[in-house]
Amino acid sequence: MRILSVVHRWLGLALAAVVMVVSASGALLLLRDPYLRWRYPALAAPGGRFDPDALGPALERAARRLEPARVRTVKWPRDGIHGLHLWLTDGSQALADPVSGDVIARWHTFDDPAAFLFDLHAHLLAGEKGEVVNGIGALAATFLVLSGVLLWARRRRTAYRLRRAWPRSLTSAELVRSHAASGALLAIPILAFTTTGAALVFYEPVAAGLARAFDRTPAEQPDAVVAPRPLPPLPWDRLLVAASATLPEGRLSMCYPGGATNPVLVCRKRMPGEWHPNGRSYVLIDPYTATLVQAIDATRQGTGTRLAHAIYPVHAATVGGWPWVAVAAAAGVGLTWLAAGGTLAWLRRRSPRRVPSAAAVRTIAPDVG
Repeated sequence: MRILSVVHRWLGLALAAVVMVVSASGALLLLRDPYLRWRYPALAAPGGRFDPDALGPALERAARRLEPARVRTVKWPRDGIHGLHLWLTDGSQALADPVSGDVIARWHTFDDPAAFLFDLHAHLLAGEKGEVVNGIGALAATFLVLSGVLLWARRRRTAYRLRRAWPRSLTSAELVRSHAASGALLAIPILAFTTTGAALVFYEPVAAGLARAFDRTPAEQPDAVVAPRPLPPLPWDRLLVAASATLPEGRLSMCYPGGATNPVLVCRKRMPGEWHPNGRSYVLIDPYTATLVQAIDATRQGTGTRLAHAIYPVHAATVGGWPWVAVAAAAGVGLTWLAAGGTLAWLRRRSPRRVPSAAAVRTIAPDVG
């Protein structure tokens, strides 16, 4: 246990800054949709049934107003956000009215608090390299929670009782007791988010492993190819009608226009019973003819693949209603406190102790003559 304690202490100190940043930003991201509705009141309008005849022309008008940048991804109106959310080829994002096509807002990562928090939480503002560091940090945080519970269990009946989770003071000893008790109380919620966070970063091997473990059925991937032609793609309303007609019981959530080598239009749908807020069902459309080239119903994928699809909604707290959102908030705040409190306890223990002066000693313990 001595070695485990040393590893726990120094690994925790090495990761404290990353853990605090990721956990605090994750907790704040739970308020992203309310923040967007507050900042852009038009997004709070009641949403109606998906109508490709109306949304297609609105997207065409918004795309023209945003030129020369092109639409890379479009997220259709959803419950709570009555607007078109566009990701553009110049790296910016925009919100547009789903009826008129008017641009409500446009921003880059550092222009908007919600976008900044998401990039900080998911990528540490460092792209793919930051995402990998984040995933390794999530794995390390999982180890820290498990090792911390083991260390707490040895002294749970004496110094590390659960009622000491709230520190009575900011002395090193009290902070250590609070750190241990808080970690034990919040271990299960925190583990739910550190493990799913790591799984999202290393999603491909995790999904493949789950598929092999449960049914040995590889996931069907949206990989159809359309040969490029010297023609412009059809208007959005024609393409959306074709996408809506396939898997009609699903809700169209996102679309990705294809690139130069494969211009196929990839659309995502959320089928009844899917946990993922955007769905993991796919409809691929030929942009020149509006004909179907591939369709994938996520509810018919193998058990392991469907479990992999559940990782994101669990981590993002988009399933389970407000009780799971409350658990996510507790895990985010708790993990932030564990990193901050543990670091503060170490700093206070390392700070030099003041030696009282002779006058102070006489005041505290006067001579008895």
